[in-house]
Amino acid sequence: MICPYCNSEMRKGKVCSDGGLWWKAEMGNNIPLNDEGVFVGRINGYRITAFQCENCQKIIIDTKDVMS
Repeated sequence: MICPYCNSEMRKGKVCSDGGLWWKAEMGNNIPLNDEGVFVGRINGYRITAFQCENCQKIIIDTKDVMS
């Protein structure tokens, strides 16, 4: 993936949590960030695929494949 901020190549990895991990909007519902399934998330913690730019230090998470 190419970084939309600086056009450098991004590294694919995972954002991980020992417990739950959510996006919390100021208003509205929470979005659980986990693309490995509910059962695995409860046992191993939540994990979601992300891309990290070493140049500008941004992390991008695509939530289209999020499982609740």
